Amino acid sequence: MKRFIIFLLFAINLKAQSTSVKILDSITFNPIPFATVYFSNSSGVISDENGDFELIKNELNDEDSLFISSMGYKKVSYSLNRFNDSIIFLSPKPIELNNVIITNRKLGSQEIIEKIKAAITQNYQTDLSENKIFYRKEYNSTIEKFEINKFKSSIDNVNDLLIDSLLLNLPSENKSATEVLSYYYGNLEEDNQKINLIKSRETYKKDNEILESLNSKLEESLKKSLKSNSYFKIRSGLLPFSGDLEFDGLWDIDSTNQAALKKASDDEIKRKENFANSIKGRVSNIYSNLFYNDATDLDFILKSNRYEFSNPELNYLGNQLVYVMTFRPKGSKDYKGTLHINSDDFAIVRIDFKNVKSLFKLKLLGFSSDNYLVEGRMVFSKLDKKKYSLTYFQVSSGSKAGIDRPFKIIEKNKFVKGRKKQNQISFNLDFIVNSLNKVELRVFQSKPIDLNLYENLKEENKILPEYVDEFKTNFWEEF
Repeated sequence: MKRFIIFLLFAINLKAQSTSVKILDSITFNPIPFATVYFSNSSGVISDENGDFELIKNELNDEDSLFISSMGYKKVSYSLNRFNDSIIFLSPKPIELNNVIITNRKLGSQEIIEKIKAAITQNYQTDLSENKIFYRKEYNSTIEKFEINKFKSSIDNVNDLLIDSLLLNLPSENKSATEVLSYYYGNLEEDNQKINLIKSRETYKKDNEILESLNSKLEESLKKSLKSNSYFKIRSGLLPFSGDLEFDGLWDIDSTNQAALKKASDDEIKRKENFANSIKGRVSNIYSNLFYNDATDLDFILKSNRYEFSNPELNYLGNQLVYVMTFRPKGSKDYKGTLHINSDDFAIVRIDFKNVKSLFKLKLLGFSSDNYLVEGRMVFSKLDKKKYSLTYFQVSSGSKAGIDRPFKIIEKNKFVKGRKKQNQISFNLDFIVNSLNKVELRVFQSKPIDLNLYENLKEENKILPEYVDEFKTNFWEEF
């Protein structure tokens, strides 16, 4: 039933409200991203790229203490029973430098790029590895237009009035988020990855009373009119398009029907496998876009002749002396950005990137799509103390999609004598949604593994997200 409502109304979960504290540089007043925030009870969080973090005091004891630290700043602490601020200032601390050798040799951007290329194999972990990762995705969509016209239905009580009422009470802005902790195994080869989920949660918004009542009315009407052993087809005008539609959860399962019970059990297993595979696919897509992967779209190093690089400047990133260079595409390439390159081993330790044009744009036969924003950051560190590997990834993406097409949902049943066709709902859908999504990946552990260990690993994914009204800070306490 829920899938049907989602198909008609594109209802998306709403992320809960939270108290936010901002961490700022005491001199520049700039936000301090990715600062470590932890409590005396051993729980903790990390501030986001804007220096913000959640603080839900009623989940902590008044006797607990709050500690905040960030590389290059003095650590601060507060007693929670006296802490009522929404802004925390950190003071920069002097960096003690090793001896510096002064030379009259100045490297140009092309020399540095060539050194980066030459050192990729020795600098970066490209073999099979085991990674303990935390994946988070925030969804934020705004419905700019949602109209259903020429609605016809052979189902009693499913009519224009009900659909208009549903649309009237549909929220125009929707937010939700998913978090997953897992072990991820693999290398840069396509389809050479495995994943074992540990725990996951997802926010959702309960329908308001009016919308819940309308949904119940729609569900009851469908339950009375449709047959439990029917199947459903979706068609759109004269286009050669036909898709199957399932009405899960509309009818109760008969406890004496062994076939139905087995199907429900198999469906549950499949849902868990599909969820794990979807997370694995998303994480795999992140790793496939690392700048030293042949499949990457961020090919400013592998295809450096297609980009322009600024003159390098020496600066500090934390306690690392780095070359800082910006890059822009010369022609049809998609991204610009900034590189931070370790001056000792010529490893790129941080990349900030943003698209310079729409990555995909289509308007055809009533369908439209515009991927207008991809902006993010990658950070690389030596977790195994030998080679660099990805330790932080963040990307924000924006896309706009539209549909202006006629649709038919047709109920068919091969167990009914006579015509297979039972009921039909038809309508014209005019829909535009603007989606802004943010993906974050943090890698806490990374170590190389051999081929034999990888091949013997079994994916045993029995995890589905725990659906909650709001994210609680103690959800990950055991980790």
